[in-house]
Amino acid sequence: MSVICRGLNLGLEYVDLYLIHWPLKLIQDEVKLPVPKECIVRLDIQAVWTAMEECQNLGLTKSIGVSNFYPKLIQQIVSIAKIPPAVNQVEMNPLWQQKKLTEFCKDNSILVTAYSPLGAVGNNAWGHNRVMECDVLQEIARSKGKSVAQISLRWLYEQGVSIAVKRFNTERMKENLEIFGWSLTKEELEKIDNIPQRRHVYIMGSMSIEPNEIIAEIDVGLG
Repeated sequence: MSVICRGLNLGLEYVDLYLIHWPLKLIQDEVKLPVPKECIVRLDIQAVWTAMEECQNLGLTKSIGVSNFYPKLIQQIVSIAKIPPAVNQVEMNPLWQQKKLTEFCKDNSILVTAYSPLGAVGNNAWGHNRVMECDVLQEIARSKGKSVAQISLRWLYEQGVSIAVKRFNTERMKENLEIFGWSLTKEELEKIDNIPQRRHVYIMGSMSIEPNEIIAEIDVGLG
């Protein structure tokens, strides 16, 4: 099992959380981008999830979950699972709010974790500045004496999701933690709700440039 190998490489007896990163399988000895379409195949959801459950039963991981899964695929897992997913990690920020998906996950007691909460700004591979440059967020930040990052993270916190923030700068880390002890007003939340929505992360074009029905289905499902 790959979780065993990962645990050994990390020098750990177990991991806290083990996720299926994407709802697809690559049949390559070594991943190279772009991936040829014939190397991208569907997951055997039942077999994979049974193996994930075995990892938890063996004590190799405290919790198991998924990433970039849309409701239809999550429902497939829930219908056969002895241990349901604890987490679904997806792209989420004020410019891509994922309201339907988060509501579905809440109804199924699955915690949503937001990646790219600030648009992955600074990531030259696929990040963007749209969150940090959003006029609505900048206006709210000025009125509250906060940073745009703090407004975005506070909004996510108030949605009841967990947040995956990637930072190396110590001062930015401290700033990101200063989102407690205050809240967004009803009017501010309404302004954020009305921000035009635009998804950023698509598998097609980043993983493969050839037409592929599996990737297309995932992209539509996450949209």
